[in-house]
Amino acid sequence: MEITIANPKVLFKLFYLLAFTFIFIVVLVKSQKRGYHLRSVLLMLTTISLFTVIGSRLFTIPVTEWYTAIYQNPEMFNNRSSIGGLLFGLVGLIISQRIFGFNRPMLDLYAWMGIVAIGIIKFGCLFNGCCYGVPTNSFVGVQYPPGTHAHFNQWVSGFIENTAALSSPIHPVQLYESLLLFIAGFVVYKTHKKWKKNASALLFSLSLFFIIRFGIEFVRDAQGSQFNNLYYFGLRSYQWSMLGYAFLFILLLYIYERRTKIEWVKGLQNSPYIHADFIYVTIIAILIYTFKNLFSPYELAVIWIKFIPAIMLSLYYLYSDSRLKRYRFITTVILLAPLYVLAQTIPDKTLESKYYKRIDVGGSFGNFANSVNYNPQEGECGTSYSSQYFKQVYQVGGLGYSNVKIDEKKTFTYGANISGGNIKSTNLQTQESQSEFILAINPYLKLDRKWIGGGIGLQLGKLRLNKDEFYNSDNIKDAQKEYNVLPEFYLRVGPRKYLDIDYNYGFIMPSAFPTLQSRSSIGSAFGLSEDYSLRYGRIWNLETDYIAAQALITKQFGINIMYVFKEQQFDYLGDSPSGKFVLSVNYRFGHR
Repeated sequence: MEITIANPKVLFKLFYLLAFTFIFIVVLVKSQKRGYHLRSVLLMLTTISLFTVIGSRLFTIPVTEWYTAIYQNPEMFNNRSSIGGLLFGLVGLIISQRIFGFNRPMLDLYAWMGIVAIGIIKFGCLFNGCCYGVPTNSFVGVQYPPGTHAHFNQWVSGFIENTAALSSPIHPVQLYESLLLFIAGFVVYKTHKKWKKNASALLFSLSLFFIIRFGIEFVRDAQGSQFNNLYYFGLRSYQWSMLGYAFLFILLLYIYERRTKIEWVKGLQNSPYIHADFIYVTIIAILIYTFKNLFSPYELAVIWIKFIPAIMLSLYYLYSDSRLKRYRFITTVILLAPLYVLAQTIPDKTLESKYYKRIDVGGSFGNFANSVNYNPQEGECGTSYSSQYFKQVYQVGGLGYSNVKIDEKKTFTYGANISGGNIKSTNLQTQESQSEFILAINPYLKLDRKWIGGGIGLQLGKLRLNKDEFYNSDNIKDAQKEYNVLPEFYLRVGPRKYLDIDYNYGFIMPSAFPTLQSRSSIGSAFGLSEDYSLRYGRIWNLETDYIAAQALITKQFGINIMYVFKEQQFDYLGDSPSGKFVLSVNYRFGHR
């Protein structure tokens, strides 16, 4: 099998981002179901991501060279280690667990997710040609073109000529490792409830991981390793260390599970005083700024895409809790300071091209509520109504294509999106439920100048507009009204690079809610290009707020995330809707 890819590093970055996105989505979904405080969850994810990235880089660099790598010449050190990332990430998990008090389910979640995420990253290594295997004549052998690590090292060692179009066939060891890690993750997932102690599943997972790494080294080429190639008794010192780690964690698991009565993890998840959040946010910001030269743009992105919403949630609680009113000014300054620090760490990846095409892929999930008032009656204070309340649970995916044209004064965008998904509507009084498929096609165009912008579009298909309504009949089915055509429009005032306000009716595709929303927001790119944005806004027909962020991670890849806060007006029903997420990524091509 021949692997020839024009830009293999792009695929490595893609799978790297997919791995962290996988953890991000799973943890958010599980946290919502268990009622964890989202602010604490996001700060925990930020901590784990930060320590994982730092560990994956520092683990491959001699301790004596750490100062050089961090402050003087980081370009000299480009290697990464999944072992360092896993171990340091575990340290970040322990720190955040101790501070925020997450209990066993969160540790069990990380136990299987951590090794599955590494398995996802290994697909990027397969296409990139790093961490490659030893030569083989079997049908599973892969060959790499010039410019990859495998081809270069085989040429340097004299195994092939420098003019060879492909390397000799080698074992796809990265694929072997991915499959083994996926199997190990499945085993940990299926057995995590059988352990007596809270951290046993985590120790079991680490034991399996190091056993896999020990075994996989038998078919991995030592020339492709960033560690030393010293041999003892027929095995490399690195392989001996993997065996030692495996034995250590198996021993710890046995002692902890069978020989001790000590419980390493105690208590239920709690939300610390918001003053502790301020200190925690500041420390994370200092760490990010300290190691900023060591991070690549996509590594930085997996950190701040969680950190910024955590900061915004802290601001939200600061201004919604009357007990903190006296501290608002100073704490606002403390919380906004990290955003400025983060802005200095993000390289501007804006393209100088005047035209490009763009593909967006995304989805949204969550729930919302609406009430229907019907059967008008004459009451003491005028007309009164009977009411029915509905909860809508949905999962929607979307795909978009657009053309973007840029000149010195304006940016013109036109394109179309398509989205579809399922929505389940439940009458909260009768508990009757009904599910249906929804579909929408959305042509649109936008024109943005420096100080003002606007756009119009249409949504066509099987659409919903769930909102609070009054009916002069007892036809409750009107709560599920469907539409074939709905308009959308957008207006913005202010320079997006610094500070602007906008109003949207729609314009959230391709990662749409299954219902049109009326919303407004204020946002800034903190002096960066218009490809970056952090916004805080209000969804008027849901009577709740939201935060949103977008960033250009590389010159081709961008990401958008939006979180809608939990609706409060239905709390008394005992089945209040939770927060909602909108996620999407975009790829830009055809630059000129």
